[in-house]
Amino acid sequence: MFLIKNSPKDKNMKFAHKFSRKTISSNLLYALLFLLIPAFSGAADISPTLHPNAQRLPFKHQGPFITTADGGVLCVNAQNAMHSTDEGKNWTSTPVFRDAKKFNISNERALLRTRDGVVIASWMNGAEKMTPPGWNWGAKDVSWQAFVLPTYVCRSLDDGKTWEEPVKLNTYWCGCIHSMIETRSGRIVLVGQEIIPEWRHATVMFVSDDKGKTWLRSNVLDYGIGRHDHAGSIEGTVVERKDGSLYLLLRTESGYLWEATSHDGGLKWENLKQSPVKSVTCCPQMARLSDNRVALLWNHPPRHQPDSRNSREELFLAFSSDECATWLEQVVVAGNYGPGGRVSYPYLYERRPGELWITTMQGGLRMKISVADLNKGEIPIYKPPVTPPPKPGGIIMFGDSTTALRPGSVEKVYAVRVNEALQSIGASISVHNAGIGGNTTINARSRFAKDVLQYKPRIVVIQFGINDAAVDVWKKPPAKESRVPLATYETNMRSMIADLRKQDCKPILMTTNPVRWTNKLKDMYGKSPYQPDDPDGFDKPVLSLYNETVRKLSRELDVPLVDVHATFAAQNPDKLLLDGMHPNDAGHTIVAELLVPVIRSQLR
Repeated sequence: MFLIKNSPKDKNMKFAHKFSRKTISSNLLYALLFLLIPAFSGAADISPTLHPNAQRLPFKHQGPFITTADGGVLCVNAQNAMHSTDEGKNWTSTPVFRDAKKFNISNERALLRTRDGVVIASWMNGAEKMTPPGWNWGAKDVSWQAFVLPTYVCRSLDDGKTWEEPVKLNTYWCGCIHSMIETRSGRIVLVGQEIIPEWRHATVMFVSDDKGKTWLRSNVLDYGIGRHDHAGSIEGTVVERKDGSLYLLLRTESGYLWEATSHDGGLKWENLKQSPVKSVTCCPQMARLSDNRVALLWNHPPRHQPDSRNSREELFLAFSSDECATWLEQVVVAGNYGPGGRVSYPYLYERRPGELWITTMQGGLRMKISVADLNKGEIPIYKPPVTPPPKPGGIIMFGDSTTALRPGSVEKVYAVRVNEALQSIGASISVHNAGIGGNTTINARSRFAKDVLQYKPRIVVIQFGINDAAVDVWKKPPAKESRVPLATYETNMRSMIADLRKQDCKPILMTTNPVRWTNKLKDMYGKSPYQPDDPDGFDKPVLSLYNETVRKLSRELDVPLVDVHATFAAQNPDKLLLDGMHPNDAGHTIVAELLVPVIRSQLR
């Protein structure tokens, strides 16, 4: 099988045909290339931008924090209780467990000191964490009960110097613990969550009337949407209102926090519905302040991306004086901008009246600020760097979301990697990324003149097909045909190739990468004509016809082809995909590896 195909008339035929995956990997040029392109290492470790009136805290410890009887501050880490009496400059450490091998406190945790001095910590126990081989969340032959990450509580009666044996509250997988309160009656209310048979998380509350010795369990709160490991109505935070009712806010994937209410102290929850609070998919944190207002700390869509449901770049703070009916004085307290930037999973602690300590699990935020200073300044709205227009005579990568930049999830897409590879061997030609998520070839043709032709490129790499081929069976009523009929897809591809050649520009075609089933894709596309029980059941019924059309056009029109689909399929596609549909860094590396020799052949 030739991975890169040209017509036999092409004088570079031998050059193109000799490149296989194995040959490329052994080539000295590519050994150098991979030294120059490091593997993805996760989100960038960027120091957050603070509100102009905030100060950095003098430590790295993460909340939650409580105030001890001596006026000091107490928190916990994976194994120890940490205590400071000098505003966090110095800390002393005492172990939480008699047998440290049995327990490991999660980063997501809750901490409370009751009015009569009992300290209660709640956390997931990483020492008991168990998952099926290969994760396989929601797989047909895997039980949801095979996912184990239990929730525990433990108590201290002497402000963290010694601790009682931990008590297990549940066994099955819990994704987050971060909110626990004491009501006016003295009842302890802990917000928990756990995996349910529908293969998502749901919220469950635990209450104690004896200062954390024994616990009762509430009804389950499930808003019924999603089937993956971060789906559901989850990661909740609770406050008690003046009328004695409890108010709960929950993370969802809907673009809003959802709310629920309890009138019996947390055992029965009702009226689960969407709240007015817009939010990305991350947890909120509420706290009752000394001035009797309720504070809300959460990731609202950032000001520079007001429609985002995913960006955690800005952390917002707002206040309610009407018991959570409305939230006013919204202000950005911290930002963490750029690819992979996050400032999320927050903890709010009122160190003394009007002085807030804010820390986050993601983004490393450690700050304090006076409530009185919040409205005396603001963080400027972030302006993402403007990409300069392509230079004439360059290379344009023209495609959909498999081409476009993916900040926060892919470090370097193939356009970036190709540019670095060419620069490393002394080429001066520029590479421009013109990929836009969700595009079909109909969208592509409508923007072709503006985004491609006007810049008079020397080479254009074209990759479309996944969106064109999609049959949106998830719609109501379900679609019965592809978004773009196959004949129209072919016409659009022919037209773009012809327009490029009129400008003496050389096109290169690429097939799509394979698509592999994930729980989310099965939820949306797991019905006819797709075959969710077949690993190739997304590609074979429809997408394969579109990729075969690309191969046909390559042969007929004498256009170089990079067969991404064949290359990925010959390996383990699951290891090359981020979410079943988009290449991860390893996938983009392979695409770049395949593209570079074809581009070089066209430059000669």
